[in-house]
Amino acid sequence: MPAATTCLVEWRPWGRAAFDEARAGQVPVLLALGPGWCPAGAAMLRGAYADTGVADLLDDRFVPIRVDADEHPDVADRYGLGAWPTTAFLTPDGQVLGGETYATAERMRDLLPRVADAFEQQRDAIAARGAASAAQPAVPAAAAPDPDVDAWLGDRLLAQFDDEHGGFGDGVKRVHGAALELAWRRAGDGDEAFGAVFERTLRAMVRGGLYDELDGGVFRYCARRDWTAPATEKLLAVNADALRLFLLPDDDGCLDRAIGVVGYVRRTLADPAPDHPGFFASQRGDPDYYRPRAAADAPAAGPPAVDRAVYADGTALMARAFAAASETLRDSSLLEFAVDAMEHVVAGTYERGGGIAHRSGSRTGVRGLLSDQVRAAAALLDLHALTDREVYLDMAQELMHFAIQHLWDPSGGGGFLDRVHGPEDIGLLREPLQPFAVNCEAARVLLRLATITADPAFRDRAVATLAAQTAAARAHGVDAAPYALAMRDLLDVD
Repeated sequence: MPAATTCLVEWRPWGRAAFDEARAGQVPVLLALGPGWCPAGAAMLRGAYADTGVADLLDDRFVPIRVDADEHPDVADRYGLGAWPTTAFLTPDGQVLGGETYATAERMRDLLPRVADAFEQQRDAIAARGAASAAQPAVPAAAAPDPDVDAWLGDRLLAQFDDEHGGFGDGVKRVHGAALELAWRRAGDGDEAFGAVFERTLRAMVRGGLYDELDGGVFRYCARRDWTAPATEKLLAVNADALRLFLLPDDDGCLDRAIGVVGYVRRTLADPAPDHPGFFASQRGDPDYYRPRAAADAPAAGPPAVDRAVYADGTALMARAFAAASETLRDSSLLEFAVDAMEHVVAGTYERGGGIAHRSGSRTGVRGLLSDQVRAAAALLDLHALTDREVYLDMAQELMHFAIQHLWDPSGGGGFLDRVHGPEDIGLLREPLQPFAVNCEAARVLLRLATITADPAFRDRAVATLAAQTAAARAHGVDAAPYALAMRDLLDVD
């Protein structure tokens, strides 16, 4: 079947209008969900969605919606199927019928008619099942935070540690920022076993395939246990985590990598103009660009595309890393860069009573996400500590007060929801979701505010936040580290 060179699908944006169209036409929704950095997602746009047969099927029998997972993390957290891209089939009410990840044009030509036929034949039964499953009982929160998680997680980190290659587990290797921060702190307590965990893993990150020797910066992860076969996309948040880790030890190799990450971010993930808007979200993966080549060989094409969207949470993470680097590397320009980035994001998106928006430069996009408020507040507290400017402390308090007022779970169990809910929410967006790691980060911010302001209400809210995450903490394995770090902060405050 003939195919075009560009996408032929007439995509609708996520929103009430698209689902109303599906309801009026009594057809299902196809949700194409994925981040801009994903090579497989770009391949589907050039392949399956550039196929005339696929495009005709979608036009006749579906309402196709395309969502950038980075721009709408609340949608991504609820509809993602574990890998990118996600190809999900939804009812006109936003309930999930099924789906898969990457699919070829041939697969889509086979799958789309079967999904549409099944929906047409079973529409009433599907609607009844959706109504029956809409209400889910709440999980009761624990009565108090659990200080024993620190010891439990320490045992888990040592058990999962790859003594031969560094990192955790015997498969994919990635930057476990919180787990390695915890190992660093445990080593600082005098536990030599955790010193080995931290040092060997940092050595692998410095010397292995995670770091890009061509352009600088770190890749998203390495597919092999020995830190080789990198997935070549570069994400702002991953580079922020890596930079903060590289700054911790007094080690020339780590400092060289820190300098390399800073240089990469300034060249590629930021605008060098004096009024730069913040840090860009990501750079797309492209294995061909990074294939081994002789020093004199130029890549067949230029560097992979950069997603120049500026998101509040990602910019806050890198601003914190730049602020830390300004101290370690004795480079005041990095602090100035961090200050400019945060001031642009906050001033450009903040609304009184509405918090900050997710995407800088867009006052009509997603607003009121917990991750944006918490991570921006953490960055502002870092800037306050380094500059003594009270305005940063004031704004950090304002953002956390917004979170307490609008994002605190009203069900009675405590904890913060990931987003502000409203009457226009569709499908799974109606369901409350407490993001574990960000709640733990919120507790740490609240504890910092309690220390700075001497307001015990912040500490009490931090305790309630951690108590709400206690039941879930041990289910996260190595990724329970944010909880253990927050518990350590609580003990320090007390």
